This record gives sequence, structure tokens and C-alpha cells, in this order.
Amino acid sequence: MTDFSTMRTICFAGPRPNKLYGYKNKEKYQKLVDCIHDFLRGFCRIESDEILTVITGGAQGIDQLAFWAANSLKKEYSLKNEVYIPFVGQEELWNETGLFGKKEYRKMKSMSDKIVDVSKIRTLDVSTNDGKIKALLERNKEMVDNSQMIVGLYPLNKDFTKDRNSGTASCLRYAKGKIPICLIDPESHLIEFHPCNE
Repeated sequence: MTDFSTMRTICFAGPRPNKLYGYKNKEKYQKLVDCIHDFLRGFCRIESDEILTVITGGAQGIDQLAFWAANSLKKEYSLKNEVYIPFVGQEELWNETGLFGKKEYRKMKSMSDKIVDVSKIRTLDVSTNDGKIKALLERNKEMVDNSQMIVGLYPLNKDFTKDRNSGTASCLRYAKGKIPICLIDPESHLIEFHPCNE
């Protein structure tokens, strides 16, 4: 039987909006935020001496949605909301306003309890596109290395261990065997739990 009371640090991974519901479908995104909110509320209600810490990567999509879901729970529960950015300036190509825009990103960073710049702690050169891509992957590893469970927004009818075209799948493969994995299907919002030893 899994002891969920020991899982006090949870990170999130998932696709960007262009591989999810696009950049305008607020209704679908709100349903996903509600699902994540309810999921996290369950962990907030578990009695523990440690407060819940939520780690997200700050990127467009699930990272920002999970941040806002966790942030809304601060009205009722003690929890920490940490953002692990791959490098300063990851948002430089984003729109200024709108869903997942720079303005939302700045607001999220200002409301976070802690910001970790992964390019600094892993001493990465992000002056090239290859360096920036490496920083994105290293950010995922850093989040997993500092978590006790990962929640991945990933289709339940696909096998992340065989998917080589997805950053989310890559992150989930890295987590496999290290920490428990919880998958949320992006369409049905059904949840599937994979213990660490599976």
C-alpha cells in the first residue's frame, strides 16, 4: 500500500499549449486547473508534519496551470509553490498578454515562494539554441530530483516509455524507478498511479 503522507513535494510535467488545447481555449484549461486543484487538495488534507511543496517549470501549459491551481489552495492550506526555470529569458518569444503570456509569467514568478534557475545550479551555457534545449531537459531532471512524486499530463492510451517525441515522456522516463508517477489524461482527466517500484 502506498503511503501518500510521505509525498510532500510534487512536481508537474506536461505538453505546451500547441500540443494541448491551443492558446485560446480557456474553458478546457479551466477544467484541467479544477482537476489539478482537486488532486492537490487531497494531498493538502493528508496529515503530515511537512507542508506540501509544488514544483513547476514555469513553461506555458501544464506548468503554469499547476502553479495557479496550487496558488489558489494557499487560501485554505499551507503550501509552497516553487518555480524551476530552465534559464532566465525562457519567455522571450511568448506573446506579451493573453493566455500563457509574458505578463502572466511575470505575475506567477512574483507570487512564487522560490525560483530556481537551473542553468545556474547546473552551470549550463544557454547562449545557443542547443544550450537552451539542454536547459529545458535539465530543468525537468532537477524537478524530479527534488520531488517525491511527479504528476504528468499524458494520454493514458500511450506508453511514455516508448514515446521519443515528447519532452513530457522524456521527463516521465527519467522519473520512472526514482519516484512514483501519477498520470492525468488530458482529455478525460482520469488519473492513473504508478508506484515507484512498478
